Amino acid sequence: MSVDRDVLRQLVREVVREAVGDLVTATPAPPPAAPPTAVQPARTPDGPVATGPLAADERSRTDTVRIANDRDLDVFVRNLLRLFENPKTRADLRHGRLSFRLAGTERGGPGSTKRIERGAVTERQISDIAASGASLVLGPRAVLTPLARERARALGVPIHKERT
Repeated sequence: MSVDRDVLRQLVREVVREAVGDLVTATPAPPPAAPPTAVQPARTPDGPVATGPLAADERSRTDTVRIANDRDLDVFVRNLLRLFENPKTRADLRHGRLSFRLAGTERGGPGSTKRIERGAVTERQISDIAASGASLVLGPRAVLTPLARERARALGVPIHKERT
């Protein structure tokens, strides 16, 4: 059985919209205007401010989910609702610091390889490859910077250099 990914995404959006519709709080009415003063107090942001690990580190996280049938979809949505109950996690979700990807889509996993044909490979690229669990194959016209080589050793990224 093959599931169309676009249809699945639309289904998840609809289910989440229905499930969390009642959780969205209305913005409270602003207090009556105070007489103007010389110093205005600092404005506090509306709603919860994310202070969790993702917001503190200014990082993002992508979780991979496998949805092959209705039961998997139900489990995913229930887990998403549990995440949405926490104000900090909800803020991370809303601001894109926590996102989801379907298993089997473009990102490689353990045992996969990332091939770079030409140019310099930087330590940032090595970090991304390590995060995906892939190994690196360098084409004949690709070079590895010294910092990238050190990062690869530290993160355990296997590197294979092709010869011409």
